[in-house]
Amino acid sequence: MQSPNNAKTRRKYDADFKAEVLKMLANGQTASYVAQSLGISENIIYRWKNKNQVGKKISFFRLIWLRKTTS
Repeated sequence: MQSPNNAKTRRKYDADFKAEVLKMLANGQTASYVAQSLGISENIIYRWKNKNQVGKKISFFRLIWLRKTTS
């Protein structure tokens, strides 16, 4: 069990930082390279990427639904 003085704290990243990471991926850089260059976990990059893709799908379906209900 960790003592309170040695407890790990969670780092928080703002939306701009996450967007920049995703832009780096979109420009062809690998998740491994981005993670190493920014000093963050490769795993968190994949989570942000997946969450972003799910958000885009939801937005797309919401747009279709809005078009159907307002027509």
